[in-house]
Amino acid sequence: ALHTDTDEPSGFVVANDMDSKRSHMLVHQLKRLNSANLMVVNHDAQFFPRIKAHPDNSENASNKKDILKFDRVLCDVPCSGDGTMRKNVNVWRDWTPQGGLGLHTVQFNILNRGLHLLKSNGRLVYSTCSMNPIENEAVVAEALRRWGNKVRLVNCDDKLPGLIRSKGVSQWPVIDRSMTAKSKGDEGTVNSWFPPTEEEASRFHLENCIRVYPHQQNTGGFFISVFEKITE
Repeated sequence: ALHTDTDEPSGFVVANDMDSKRSHMLVHQLKRLNSANLMVVNHDAQFFPRIKAHPDNSENASNKKDILKFDRVLCDVPCSGDGTMRKNVNVWRDWTPQGGLGLHTVQFNILNRGLHLLKSNGRLVYSTCSMNPIENEAVVAEALRRWGNKVRLVNCDDKLPGLIRSKGVSQWPVIDRSMTAKSKGDEGTVNSWFPPTEEEASRFHLENCIRVYPHQQNTGGFFISVFEKITE
């Protein structure tokens, strides 16, 4: 996309994967593109480092303005993968509610780090191949809770017009590994697992999230949400 209609693209892509084998495979696959406008890195996305972007005449390399901020960020986070049940038979055998509960904090940390690295007026996509609200709307809601009026969810009803989708949800149960329903404040629970209050739900607009269910157009299951950063 960067090279479309130009021989000298002005942007570049930084691709990160925590798995070193996958990172090396990505480098191998990208060689065929023969592009200088990309960089593959191998970090834990929860702690993705600040990158210094020095102007040619920089005398203040430690200045915050020299830290690279991204116009666009995609957080395709680790998830329980229950949306892949059509192609992954192991999901049927191995799935438990604990998968989503255990990944929730890591997913939020990655999303939170992505928002820190995003420019003002930039956009971030948070996505999973899971249908579990604990991994989806609960993570999104906690980000909106923490960031307040500095970020907002973007309504994407006018995007991808051919995509059959359902709206995000604002209510869900929290079920532990023993299939017991839990309440906020119970021992061993995390507050951000639980649905937003009515007042929060009216501000968060979680209905702007996109849920793609497998039966809607013969696909896998997928969750997509788009954040816009309003201010630093």
